[in-house]
Amino acid sequence: MTRTALVNAFSGASGDMFLGALVDLGLDPADLEAALRRLPLPGLRLEARTVERQGLSACKVDAVFEGPEPTFCTLAQVKEALRASTLEPEVLRQAGRAFERLAAAEADAHGATPGTVHFHELGAADTLVDVVGTLYGWRVLGIGRAHAGPVNLGGGTVRTAHGVFPVPAPATARLLAGHAVFADGEEGEKTTPTGALLLATLTEPATAAPPFTLERTGYGAGGHDFPGRPNCLQILLGAGAEATEGEQVVVLETNLDDLSPQVIAYTLERLLRAGAREAFVTPVLMKKGRAGHLLTAVVPDGSEAALGALLMRETGTLGYRVRRTGRVVLRRREAQVAVDGGTVRVKIADLGGEQVRFEPEYEDCRRIAEQTGRPLRDVLDAARRARR
Repeated sequence: MTRTALVNAFSGASGDMFLGALVDLGLDPADLEAALRRLPLPGLRLEARTVERQGLSACKVDAVFEGPEPTFCTLAQVKEALRASTLEPEVLRQAGRAFERLAAAEADAHGATPGTVHFHELGAADTLVDVVGTLYGWRVLGIGRAHAGPVNLGGGTVRTAHGVFPVPAPATARLLAGHAVFADGEEGEKTTPTGALLLATLTEPATAAPPFTLERTGYGAGGHDFPGRPNCLQILLGAGAEATEGEQVVVLETNLDDLSPQVIAYTLERLLRAGAREAFVTPVLMKKGRAGHLLTAVVPDGSEAALGALLMRETGTLGYRVRRTGRVVLRRREAQVAVDGGTVRVKIADLGGEQVRFEPEYEDCRRIAEQTGRPLRDVLDAARRARR
């Protein structure tokens, strides 16, 4: 069964806090250590123990190395380590994408390129342990969807290899774009770049969270014990509503005037073919009473740059607005029905054991209508009647 998780970073987030929460939820630390030993990490040993943070019992996980600790200071070195591993391919692919995301954030913050950026503090082996270990534990516990509430950043400053920076660190701020954040006013970095990376990779904002049945709660402890607030990451785990699924999406919007309707229609087609979840146009009244169009595209998180560039190339717009949000949709399945003249694919959606949507595939119905000479509406009606 695919499970749903809700991550509560009320005291911030870090890689070891994620590992601790997963072990507290039931991930076997011996199994986790055995999996991580399949990376080129000689002398690695995991220590998992129960600690107390402001009266709250939590699990603390540390990576200990017997001998010199290896380092992976560039994206190329990380990818070489992942290629040398015998872990499940999907875990390694996820890890590779996560470190690409980290390199892009660091490069953006420091005016470099992902291929040349130096990870500095994040180049220590425990970063690889935290990221790969969390992705592995996520898979073992069967977590399919995860959402995060507001993330505590901390306050004050943090010392890095580039100097002293305000909290959050530059890469942390870039990684958490789209998530709700807050600062508790206490001195110290509460959410580290690794914690931000895992939140960005694994979770969506909680505004997109469908309801789920809570089964277990895990607490992962950080290294410090701050007064007045348990320094822990809380993960709630349960069974989600199987009929729905949530995802984080990005909404792109731009106002258009003096543009041919054919160009607008073509742009919508291009956006949909390029992976947009939705693309549509709304008539609007612009300044000085000019009639115009509001073009809206709902695109997968991470694709906004490419699809935004497509939008500007096709329409000539000088810019577009970007808004991150959540989307909850019914799960759909596909079937086929027979009608006079051929078969038609249909999309079916269920909710609570009841079929709430049955929609024939337009292109199939159009093909049959053209081949048989029947009106399109007759073919559509025949496909809907076949539902019974």
